[in-house]
Amino acid sequence: MESDIWKPSVILGILVLILILVNYPWIQWRANPSRTIDIVIIDKSVSDINYNEHKGLIWILNQQKIKDRNGHAYVNEESYYGFNPSAVNTIQSLPSTLRGKDLIYAADTYGIYKQEQQADRSYKQKLIYGGMKSEDVQKIQYATATGTTFVGEYNILGAPTDKEVRQQLENMFGIEWTGWKGRYYKELANVSTLLKQKYTLVAGEKWTYQGEGIIFINEEENMVVLDSSDLEARSFGVEFSEKGYEWSQVKGKTSYHGWFDIVEPRARAEVMAEYTMDLSQSGAEKLTAAGIPDHFPSITRFDHTTHYTYYFSGDYANRVDMPYPTQYIGWDAVMKFFVPRTHQNAFYWEVYVPVMKQIFSEIKASS
Repeated sequence: MESDIWKPSVILGILVLILILVNYPWIQWRANPSRTIDIVIIDKSVSDINYNEHKGLIWILNQQKIKDRNGHAYVNEESYYGFNPSAVNTIQSLPSTLRGKDLIYAADTYGIYKQEQQADRSYKQKLIYGGMKSEDVQKIQYATATGTTFVGEYNILGAPTDKEVRQQLENMFGIEWTGWKGRYYKELANVSTLLKQKYTLVAGEKWTYQGEGIIFINEEENMVVLDSSDLEARSFGVEFSEKGYEWSQVKGKTSYHGWFDIVEPRARAEVMAEYTMDLSQSGAEKLTAAGIPDHFPSITRFDHTTHYTYYFSGDYANRVDMPYPTQYIGWDAVMKFFVPRTHQNAFYWEVYVPVMKQIFSEIKASS
């Protein structure tokens, strides 16, 4: 009889313990105080209501309980400047001054385009809005002179940003833009029709590539394709330098599956992480012939004494979906544990989240 009473009690106790363990990170998140970091997010490439280009940044801001100076949480739909298709005035320009802001984050400025049919019945993309402008950079420069941290991502240096503006940005980030960009593909047969057409136009032959590979393309639309015969399997990814490891505590190699551009660091610029790949002889020869290095910066930091600037040579804040709870302490650690480093989502949890947490801590320490 006592045994029959004892068993349900043990089961109930175990269930209560599991419930406490599952809910404790949520309780802890609710109990922790919020932090104030006043951030300006620039995204000129929101063509629909998905807000992919800055969605990853917004998630980590909310998960870290970071709010603006008015105590408001950051939201995908409103907490940025650029093109907003859901607003009455679709173009949200930067305010007259950014001085006093803690962080300026330029997520994407590729812009908004529309297809226009040409006389030969082909279609050409016409720019509606986009690119970094000289007035944008001037406002950023004024703000950083008083200690504002500045982070920029892939494509704020490329078209449609003008050359003169690009050079100003290069000076701020301590880098030289080479004009080359690229992307890793798990399956080359799945590249866009536009890229296949460009390849046929440049190479004079049909696209027949399959399997794993990387496409490189420059301003003149010259293309270099590495396929499985040129590249060791799953060898393309991001590795932190010794200095970068001390700074971020991120070690090992993590796959990266998005667009990237190739930059060269100037004197005094610190390369915190690099893209690396393991090449066969044929792959090395292809890159050498095109003047493309086999490793190049992923994250570059430049110390201006009054502030840091960071250039992320990739689409790091870009997330298609973020169906993950923000009100949960340690959720990023859970995802790091379960997501393999070769998975396309690994980079966000293994690299982007800890890097942004480190930058947030720097801002808090200096404020």
